Amino acid sequence: MAAFYNGPPNGVPYFPQIPSPIVRPPISAIPFGLQALYDRCAFVYPNQPNPLQVTAVVKYWLGGPDPLDYISMYLNEGDPENGIAPHWHYVSFGLSDLHGDGRVHPITDATNPSGFGFELTFRLKKEESEQNPPTWPAAVMQALAKYVFQTGNILCSGDHVSWHCPLDNSESRIQHMLMTEDPQLGTTPTPFGPVTFIQIVGVCLEELQSAQQWNGLGVIDLIKSVPTAGGPWLITDMRRGETIFEIDPEMKEAVDDGIATEGSNLSGVSARCSYSKYEASTSSDQEEDEEVEQKESKAKKEKCPSSSRQQ
Repeated sequence: MAAFYNGPPNGVPYFPQIPSPIVRPPISAIPFGLQALYDRCAFVYPNQPNPLQVTAVVKYWLGGPDPLDYISMYLNEGDPENGIAPHWHYVSFGLSDLHGDGRVHPITDATNPSGFGFELTFRLKKEESEQNPPTWPAAVMQALAKYVFQTGNILCSGDHVSWHCPLDNSESRIQHMLMTEDPQLGTTPTPFGPVTFIQIVGVCLEELQSAQQWNGLGVIDLIKSVPTAGGPWLITDMRRGETIFEIDPEMKEAVDDGIATEGSNLSGVSARCSYSKYEASTSSDQEEDEEVEQKESKAKKEKCPSSSRQQ
């Protein structure tokens, strides 16, 4: 026989009790230290909330090779009327404490510097045809960050770095770096301590030598006064073919006067040294080497008898 439902007993409807959902506070996907740095960049670039980024595929705290988690690349329109050319502005994230949980840097409070106390920036002059920023500055910044993590030596305003090759692996004369505080980002507070943005400034050999003999900040001030060499915001132009001393010979006199009156503020030099074991050769080894050299020389002459006339 079919059963029929005649409604709830006593005419009272039954509603099963549904457990109330557990309300948890929202979890931020962005670490607090990183968010503070993003906020500082957003203050300078309010119209670029999502800039292009170079990201470490495997984070340093997971065993990856690159200490910087992210490098953001902003387009800065500059101010041509005041000698500030359009440029790309690179900002690193990773030298300071982004997480505050000890995974990379020791845990500290807000009264001490966050991590190493600084992040790196770099301003590269924009070419008219460029639609996207070059990524080679990110490699330079990662290399500098590796030096800091491996040695514990921080980079401060006025420091210099001898690189000894073009920063972009071209034929450029810009082969070394000076450090100064970023003119726009400066120093900002974070939950894990203050962070200073230290800007990399590409320089020629002669400018580096002047910084070594005198002081970095003095040379930085001279570069600021030359629009084609960097201008007020110290924008690196990899196509620059002249030093500030070739552009304005009076700059050399300013350096000489500074050395004479102030001396040099160079307080230390970091260097990496290597060596190999040298084994003194015996007389029999020397005789064998000379015999081999004679045979090789004879073979070359027999193979190319007219080479001396072709020079």
